[in-house]
Amino acid sequence: MRSQSGKTVIEVEQSVNQHQILNRSQLLQCNKRSRSDMSSEIDISDEGEASENSSMEMIEVSENSGDEDYETNKYRMIFVPFTAIDNHRKSVTIGAGLLSNETIESYTWLLEAFLKAHGTQPKLVLTDQDPALIQAVERVFPESKHRLCMWHITQKLQKKVSPDFLKKTDFRKRFNKLVWNVYLEPETFEKEWNILIKEYKLEDNRWFNDMFNIRENWIPAYFKDMPMHGLMKTTSRSESINSFFNKYAQSGNFLIYFMLNYDTAIKKQRNTRRQLDKATKDAKYLFKMPTGLESHAASVYTKTVFLDVRNEIYKGAWNCSLDSVENTNGLQVVMITHWDKNKEVKTNCKVELKLPEKDVTCSCQLFTRTGLLCRHIYAVLKNNHIEEIPEKYILRRWRKDVISSHNLLNKHGFVEKGDEILKLISEAYENFEYCLDVVKGDKEKLVSMVESTRKMRKEVERFASKQITSDKNEEDALKLLGINSIPETVEIQVPSVIRNKGSGTKKRLISNSEKATASKSSTRICTGCNLYVNHNARTCKVRIEREKQMNSKKN
Repeated sequence: MRSQSGKTVIEVEQSVNQHQILNRSQLLQCNKRSRSDMSSEIDISDEGEASENSSMEMIEVSENSGDEDYETNKYRMIFVPFTAIDNHRKSVTIGAGLLSNETIESYTWLLEAFLKAHGTQPKLVLTDQDPALIQAVERVFPESKHRLCMWHITQKLQKKVSPDFLKKTDFRKRFNKLVWNVYLEPETFEKEWNILIKEYKLEDNRWFNDMFNIRENWIPAYFKDMPMHGLMKTTSRSESINSFFNKYAQSGNFLIYFMLNYDTAIKKQRNTRRQLDKATKDAKYLFKMPTGLESHAASVYTKTVFLDVRNEIYKGAWNCSLDSVENTNGLQVVMITHWDKNKEVKTNCKVELKLPEKDVTCSCQLFTRTGLLCRHIYAVLKNNHIEEIPEKYILRRWRKDVISSHNLLNKHGFVEKGDEILKLISEAYENFEYCLDVVKGDKEKLVSMVESTRKMRKEVERFASKQITSDKNEEDALKLLGINSIPETVEIQVPSVIRNKGSGTKKRLISNSEKATASKSSTRICTGCNLYVNHNARTCKVRIEREKQMNSKKN
């Protein structure tokens, strides 16, 4: 995947550490290696390490290079954002790095910095097929399971077969349907793969054979039991986060300007989050189902997540039929047929419900993949007149109240205070925002509230210090920038403009699709021979030969 704002993207699927997400980006540390191997780290956390309740589940590491992609800074240093998914299912940057090259050592340094900040290894790591990156992941995250990113693999399909083949057949559609199917068992996948490859006579295609040999590293059927891996199924957040930062970066930026642009982008993300929080808070829903499951979901989930959950509840009621129900010693086993919109059987699932504990599992394993219950389970809960989602299946990462009031202060700026002082300030902000939300629709009450705040301000001004020294101003400014002290001497040198792999040596092999595109774009009509060719009238051999014959006749 090629991006416009950076070469390498590390995406972090995390049971979101909301405290880190809300903090400002304040730290730019430099690795004191040689000038030619300089690397930099941007840490978005004030404290440099994750809170105790952070539980990281999955990260995706994607790598690509090219001259046209170095858009973030003057020195063409590789911008590496670390991205998490918040409780609104939005990409949120929780850290970043700058690399001078894409070697094993550079990636190792960066991943070690990431591990130092978060304090725990992810359960699942997704990467592309870059050998240096894979070795760095294995070195830094030995306890993590490593898988290849499906999105990057499927994007290579059009380069491995001819464009005419994809255009004239339905191979691409059938291929994608097969590899993205999360319901298949490994044996079924292997059988269907062999049928597909044989039907289209691709048995001798080296790329397909290589992909089949490493199928356990990228096909979902082989890691269906891995928690939360389904969050990266349908799209690449690498592409979207790079596109986002590209709006705030320019290729001629010095690092200081790049850092300021980076802070602007982070503020944009925070503003989007505040808007989503407000939309969740103000949301009013019209419930259509005769069950309390829908209203309970609305009370605990954010608006974005609730809409997905409500869809599952509806599908459970209208697209799932209970074929058989067996009760044995408090264990209820239900066989369910799942119909699609055309009333065709999509899949058959088995749901097991243990009463009265309300322990429930489904063979489709949607909860394992995404942390949300599936339609099959909702159908069984409804059939048993269970009006609320069991608490154990409401993951904290999707709740609307995932951010405690103690951490709300961080969205208003950087403050170094004691724990009790922070709680009081957070409560003050919360009380004011609540009052403002209540009275904002009533002009008379709003005027009364403004008058009350004016009186309060006058009382505070009576004992507030009005003398602020220039030293105090400088100290506060440094704190806002995350600088604790200024060293007497700065040993960091200006980095050289770097050149990385894939940055255009003109020696790489050109694919058939690129050749076809290049030939179409370069052909034009020659006025000498009146044909669409790759030359002009001045160098046209037909015109030159014709002129020679005319000159010889004159002589």
